[in-house]
Amino acid sequence: MADTYCGKNCTECPLMEAGSCPGCKTGPGSQYGGACELARCCRLKGHETCETCGYKVTCRHLQDRERQPEIRRQKAEAEQRERERKREEEEKRRQRAAWRAQVLGKWLWVLFWLVVPSTITSVMGMDRFRESAPGVYLLGQILNAVCSITYGVVLLKASPEEDRYHTAGICMLVSAAAGILLAILSGGEEAAPGMLVIALPASIVALVGEYYEYIGHSAVLEPVDRELSAKWLVLWKWNIGCMIGTIGSVLFVVIAPMLGLIISLGCLIGVVVVHIVKLVYLYSTAKTFRNHSG
Repeated sequence: MADTYCGKNCTECPLMEAGSCPGCKTGPGSQYGGACELARCCRLKGHETCETCGYKVTCRHLQDRERQPEIRRQKAEAEQRERERKREEEEKRRQRAAWRAQVLGKWLWVLFWLVVPSTITSVMGMDRFRESAPGVYLLGQILNAVCSITYGVVLLKASPEEDRYHTAGICMLVSAAAGILLAILSGGEEAAPGMLVIALPASIVALVGEYYEYIGHSAVLEPVDRELSAKWLVLWKWNIGCMIGTIGSVLFVVIAPMLGLIISLGCLIGVVVVHIVKLVYLYSTAKTFRNHSG
């Protein structure tokens, strides 16, 4: 008779003969600390057998000792199913992350290449070219509207992977539509004061869209590059700071012309730097996701 904790005769057990039970004391299962609950309990409490335990009368494990091999088998099968479920979930998560990286890498790369023509067309459409080079001014207005619409559409394309891109894209399209409307109403001439009713809300919508774009970039980067994610938030603070400074410089021009001019020049330089840094960050963001998709 094989030595057991529960008192069963292993030599007469069909499960032992079939290899379903590794044994608990002298069998091959003893070296693993005992998969059986009875064996584990005895080892934990320091009992040689269940007979020396004061709880043997009420012990449900001892009462089910004939079923212990079957219970262990069911437990092992349940653990195996759980491992397989976790593997499947991990595989789905990996595939989802790869697909997300592929989509973001594609559309953010397009955004990167749109920043350059958007900046150039914005310069072409500045008021200083309205009289000196009306052809350049008109072309700049048209191309800038096209770039803005394209930029908004690309943000919408990326929106399934980040909700903030959807808001940013809608705001960009609304702002572009307002710009086209203003260009049509002004007919290439200087905008009338009454058009501020359209221009001011359009500027606010554009600012909101830009905010959601920056926050969206930060959000999608959070799981893969926290450092770059934080940089987008800092860049937005610099961006809004330069805008507030530009608006404030108008008041300083009235009070102290020289100081207002200096502040205005500093904010203008700041805006240029922010746009350059944004271009660098967009490139890094797109490259990060393109590398992950690969």
